[in-house]
Amino acid sequence: MLLGAALVGFAAARAGAAQIKIGVGVLGPISPQTEADIDSLVGALPNVHVIPIQPPGDVDACVKRFVAGDLDDRVDAVMVVSLPPDSFQSQRDANEARFTGAYEIWTLNLSTLAEDRHRFTFTDSEKVIGGAAAILAMPAQLFAERATGKKLISGNQWQAFEAVQTRVESKLVAATKLYLSTSAIRDTGPLNPLETAKNLLDRGDGDAAMLVFKSAGINNPEVQRMVAAAQGQLRRGAAESLLGRTLGAMAGGNATQAREILAEYEKAPAAESTRADSIRRVLATASDRRADSPYDGVMRSDVPSLNHAAFVAMIKQLFHEQTGSAPNEVIVTAKDVTVEDKSATEGLKESLDSYANAIGRASWLMSLKCGCDAGAVLTGEAGGGALLKAKFAPSFKRPHVGLP
Repeated sequence: MLLGAALVGFAAARAGAAQIKIGVGVLGPISPQTEADIDSLVGALPNVHVIPIQPPGDVDACVKRFVAGDLDDRVDAVMVVSLPPDSFQSQRDANEARFTGAYEIWTLNLSTLAEDRHRFTFTDSEKVIGGAAAILAMPAQLFAERATGKKLISGNQWQAFEAVQTRVESKLVAATKLYLSTSAIRDTGPLNPLETAKNLLDRGDGDAAMLVFKSAGINNPEVQRMVAAAQGQLRRGAAESLLGRTLGAMAGGNATQAREILAEYEKAPAAESTRADSIRRVLATASDRRADSPYDGVMRSDVPSLNHAAFVAMIKQLFHEQTGSAPNEVIVTAKDVTVEDKSATEGLKESLDSYANAIGRASWLMSLKCGCDAGAVLTGEAGGGALLKAKFAPSFKRPHVGLP
């Protein structure tokens, strides 16, 4: 009886709890019907209300819009399903349509800032049947289609291509359903902006944290206490980003630029003199060169302890030194880094070696950061297909870089 009463009380508490709002968006050529099917799947989760969104970008962009933005825009979590057009490989001829590619599901808890990315690959094909053979085959084909939902009659190339595309989107919906059955997004709680701000500070994202604090009400006594307590973290975050840029210039082989940024770091109130001294000693004996060499010891000692923002600053500086281009976005997960550079598609035509070196070094730095086998991907746009891929493991002598 006591257990029954407890269960009834628990159910009543759940029923009375505010619904969890999950913003769901898509990127890429996903049909409105498939988008609606995905919304329905997410909306079927217990105590969840779906809000269709236009994905704004990375973690910081989501926080600025859905936590620090207008109250009407606030959601508790975000889920984005992307189908990068660049990942498609389609071939059509008189006999068959073939289709391969990949899609990705990304979820973000806006209180804890916990992310999850899952990538699915797919392949499918459809035979083209024409003339009298198509007429003779039609009854059997239609029966098979009704029985299994898989076999479709295709009388020409375009019909075959449409059949494949339809099945691919069906696979996307099925994979989304499977993913949601165990996804951590099921455990999302109500948005807590102050928890968001604290986690942003831990990542080194001081500017975004201050936006969240202001949105929570800067005159709120609790907010004022947190802002006062956060001043040390903000100073450390600013200094560490300069340290990350210094290491990025070193990884990119520009000792002159590294010395200049190191000088800025040393002026920062929260700079660590011992770290600065060890870097200065290495830089004193090195000239501008391609980045292999004497810097590796410093990288191995300093990179693992960089916070998220400093690591991103390091990768951006590395790419700037190697390619002359500043990445639009750097996405870091537990053991992978994705660099989005809108100028990379054209840049690769003239500076393939520079981009290959940069993405290779990025995979090495990611491996140092996580202490694991790591990967790095270069893309030309958000949700776009890979232009270059690299991987590095602690047992490797050098990164493995290649085309996707």
